[in-house]
Amino acid sequence: MQIGVKNSMDVYLDSQASSRQHYQQGLQRNSRVDTLRRTSLASFGALLYSLVFFLCYHLGYVQIEAANLLVLFLCFWSGHVATVGFVLYRFSRGLSAPSTSLAHMIWAILFVTVILYHTVEIRAALMMAYLTILSFGAFRVQRRGFFGITLFILASYAITLFLFQLNNSGNWAPELEFIIGTSFLTAMLAFCILGSEFSLLRERLATSNHDLIEALGKIETLAISDDLTGLYNRRHLFDSLDKQRALANRDGSRFVLAYVDVDKFKAINDQFGTEAGDDVLRQFAHLLQDSVREVDLVARYSDTTFALLLNDVGLEAAAIVVERIRHIVETMSFSEQHFDITISVGITEYRAPETIYDTSERANKLLYQAKQEGCNRVVKDLASEQTGQLNLLS
Repeated sequence: MQIGVKNSMDVYLDSQASSRQHYQQGLQRNSRVDTLRRTSLASFGALLYSLVFFLCYHLGYVQIEAANLLVLFLCFWSGHVATVGFVLYRFSRGLSAPSTSLAHMIWAILFVTVILYHTVEIRAALMMAYLTILSFGAFRVQRRGFFGITLFILASYAITLFLFQLNNSGNWAPELEFIIGTSFLTAMLAFCILGSEFSLLRERLATSNHDLIEALGKIETLAISDDLTGLYNRRHLFDSLDKQRALANRDGSRFVLAYVDVDKFKAINDQFGTEAGDDVLRQFAHLLQDSVREVDLVARYSDTTFALLLNDVGLEAAAIVVERIRHIVETMSFSEQHFDITISVGITEYRAPETIYDTSERANKLLYQAKQEGCNRVVKDLASEQTGQLNLLS
């Protein structure tokens, strides 16, 4: 008996976990593509606004020395390129880059704020840059961060107005600035509310997606497993038999089907109750799992009957394994009541090109024969055994 060998249910669950992991990796790849696309769009937007600012400077609406303006643009674009380069470097190494959206937005807001301080007459038009920056933040920034960045924009604009009033009182029009400021505040609050709601929906969607993946994994497991023993159920057994039959018909591989039934199990239920009987079945299921290889499959066929699908072996080798299991069961005690039980087994090999139901029906008849002959025995399909010997001789 191979104690500690990974059973077929574990293999299946591992494959399902691997599938979900691949799905998660696909989501991460999509997230990287989305991040790169948004970073490219943000860079394109920054370039357009830079051209607009240069045009305003050329037309005389931005009152700043050329050298200072050049230094300002160099500082902004150095930070922007460094941020984009960091993201690209992480992605090139197959790593997930931490979100730099908040820092990126703050850097852009400071740049726009300095430009606005030196702008006259068309400040209201250039303030649209704030709203553009805020729009991009809705894709990555959490709700709390979104409110924070909105307050930061409002504070930056308020400081700009205060400094502009102190240093450029000749160009200061309180009524006009009040109207502009009120309109800007209203627009910012509207963007903040909509952006925060968008962030909330995005967070809920991500949570729902994660919960859906977990639920699908549980449903897949429940759909193919037996509630009592944790083994595969009858439906998955026949699905696996169909797949193994296709392989056997294609490349000539062999497999054996054995039906194993617990003898006189009704007496245990009648005398000690169903709970004691369930303990016996669970312990026997674990014994079967530990007695086969990783490539084999164990399933619960009916109430007290279990199925063994032994792959890549002939009837002779499979019969040795099953006989060993029968002997182990005969010498063991089960449940806390220390029941002594025996098993009867019908075992046959698949004969191409018959159907799986033909193979199953033959194994059932052999199991019935074992019961009729007194139980506690393994009955083999002699015709399959003779066919296998002829195949070896040929």
